[in-house]
Parts: sequence; C-alpha cells; structure tokens
Amino acid sequence: MFKNILLAYDNTDGSKKALEKSVELLAHNKEANLTVVHVTDKRDYTEEQGTEHFTQSLDVTHTGLGSLDAQNLPHSYDNKFEDRHPIKKTKNADVFQSVRENLESRGIHANYELLTGSEAESICSYANDHEVDIIVVGSSSKTGIKKWFLGSVSEKVSHNCASSILIVK
Repeated sequence: MFKNILLAYDNTDGSKKALEKSVELLAHNKEANLTVVHVTDKRDYTEEQGTEHFTQSLDVTHTGLGSLDAQNLPHSYDNKFEDRHPIKKTKNADVFQSVRENLESRGIHANYELLTGSEAESICSYANDHEVDIIVVGSSSKTGIKKWFLGSVSEKVSHNCASSILIVK
C-alpha cells in the first residue's frame, strides 16, 4: 500500500475531512508514515511587538523588487495597515497543535512541516523531494467565478504532482 502519506492541512472543513481520510489510510497500513504540511505565504505573517502587531509591508511585493531588495525596505507600525491589507492571524503552531492533539489522542504519530510559498507548488515540491506515495488534500468550496479566477489548490496539486492524489470531498 502507501508508505509515505502527505496530508495538506489548512484548518478548513475540506482539510479536516482529508485528515479523517488520512487516519483511515493509516488504519489499513500500520507501517505508513504520515506527514502533515501547512503552507503559508511569506507575506502573511505578523510578529508580536508588545501590544501592537509589527507588519512587513505587502506593497513591496508588487513593485518588481527582488526579495533581497524588499528586505532592506523599512518596516512600519501602522494601525490602519491591516484595514488595507488583511493579515492572516492564524498562528501556524496553532494549526499544527490542533492536528497533533487530534492525532495523538488516537495514538497516531506524525511529522509536521511548515512550508512557505504557493500552496500547490510547495506541496508538490515537498512530495517530490520526500518520496511521498500519496497526497491527501481536501476539496475547496470555491465555485463559479472565484474558482475560475483563483483555481483550487486540490486541482493544481492533481495536475502538477507526480504522486498519487486523493482529493477528499
């Protein structure tokens, strides 16, 4: 069966269903290894600085500057910044903590990897580099125009990864 299972997890309903399907796969193959990955965009982070959120400007990503040039640009405290550029406040550790508690309560040990960049590209790259046999990913709830413009991670993963893909609905 499958030796290395990769679960793409982002705390959505689709990824929670994918988690349950991963547990089913593990039940059929006790020797399998499970790795849970969460992908975050480098632009979507905050660091606590006292009671304020210290935020790196997202505007530099659209200027054509390289990442090294952008690192040297000033950072600022701006209480209005979050109104103009929503920042994901989900702590990556919190995402892993909920999955870890869920799996450990069932006696399942897993590896946890935080990846950065494009979701589909990061997942496929990790899968290729770590000889993943199957990627388990939840189906998105995007439909219509939103799906047409943005696509879905599960769809992109299914088209671009060499590993087998299980899309859970």
